This record gives sequence, C-alpha cells and structure tokens, in this order.
Amino acid sequence: MKTGRHKRAFSIILVPPGGGKPQSFSFGRKHMLLAVIAAAILVVLIAFSIAVLGRTNRVSVTIARLKSENRKLREERQKVGKLEDELGRLRVIEGKLMTLLGVDKRNSDRKLTLSPASMLTRGFTPERVYLGKTPTLWPVRGEISRGFSNDPGGHKGLDIAVPSETPVRATGEGLVEFAGEDDIFGNMVIINHGSGISTLYGHNSKLAVARGDSVKKGQIIAYSGNSGKSSAPHLHFEISRNGRQVDPLTLLSEQ
Repeated sequence: MKTGRHKRAFSIILVPPGGGKPQSFSFGRKHMLLAVIAAAILVVLIAFSIAVLGRTNRVSVTIARLKSENRKLREERQKVGKLEDELGRLRVIEGKLMTLLGVDKRNSDRKLTLSPASMLTRGFTPERVYLGKTPTLWPVRGEISRGFSNDPGGHKGLDIAVPSETPVRATGEGLVEFAGEDDIFGNMVIINHGSGISTLYGHNSKLAVARGDSVKKGQIIAYSGNSGKSSAPHLHFEISRNGRQVDPLTLLSEQ
C-alpha cells in the first residue's frame, strides 16, 4: 500500500458581500514564505524611506536656519563696521576737541558721561555728541587766501575767498553773542559755543541773525561780502578758546 506525501497549502477564501460566490486562492508553502519575505522587505524599505525623508527634512530645516543666522551675522558685522567707523571719527574729533580745550589726554582724568560706544548704541551720532556745539563745520567752501599765524601781530584766522552773497553757516551750535558792525570786520557775527569756545565771521554783506539768537550747526547766519577793512569779497573766520585765537584748521573737518 502506497502512502503519498501531501504538500501543505494555504488557502485564502474571499467572500463577497451580499452573498456572492466565494473566491478561493491557494498558495503553497514556498509561495507563502516568499510573500512573507517580500512583505517584510517592503516594510523595511518603507521604514527606511520614512527615516531618510525625516532626516532630509531636518537637514533642510537646519540649513534654512543656518542661512538665516548667517544673514543676521553679516548684517551685524556691517553694523559693527559702521560703529567702528563712527568710533574712529569720534576719537579724531575728541582729540581735536581736547587740543582746542588745552587738555592733555595722557594726563587727564576727564571722562565723558557716556563712552562713545554707549552713546552710539543709545542712538546718538557724532553730530549729536561732539559735532553739535563743537565748531567743526566749514562756514563756507572756498580757497583759503590767507592762513592762520600765531606770530605776534600775525593773522589770527582764515580768509576764505568766496563770491559776495555766499551763505555763511554756523560751524557749531551755540548762542549769538554779537551781531552787528565792526570797524575792522564790518558786518560781523560772534557765536558762543560753550566751554570757552567762540567763533567769529567777518566782512559779511548782511547778517541773518541777531544777538541772543540760538543757532544750530549749519544754519545760515550771514551772507559773505566785502564790508569793513577788506580788499575783496571773502569771509574772515576765527576760532577762539578762552579769548585766545587758535588755528581753525586744527578743528574744521566737516564739509
């Protein structure tokens, strides 16, 4: 009597809803194993793809964040560069101001209420900190026909050749101490800038301010001319510290 070996088979029966004819699918053991392996590989591939996609998204987010941070850093570096430039200007102007005031920076304990850095970070600018009252703006732009001389009896200011009726501007903020006629300088203006510093503007054709007026830097205070003891239209300009004239070229820096 012969006995046969029956191969194991797996059957899947699909019963349609509504009582339709069932469908039967039979698989051998080998096919079922292959199907399980294929399903496992598919699950692994899906999981790997999800992991890679998630990592790619995280990398993209990180790259975008780093680009944004780099852009902000570049903007900050530009701001720092501008602050350094402004601080450089402040140091130059401070040195000129100390010279004008007769203060030796090496031996002086005088400190500003705010450091240049803190003044800039609080929204101040050199114009507001130093250049407001300090006479650093050229009153007119023209050729210097005669310079300053510190010799006894020498020329105590600058003669700047300009056409008549050229606007003359205050070199710094201050109070008009004198506005009127002078035997030598003709129509003349003197501005008191505080700290013992004053400026004189002579030989004007007419004046635009009166004694006691408060003026801002750059404000028109007169119009140049040839009044007083003058042989040609020009502006005579002086800077004085405690009543003694100093060379304006040591302080003038702004156009």
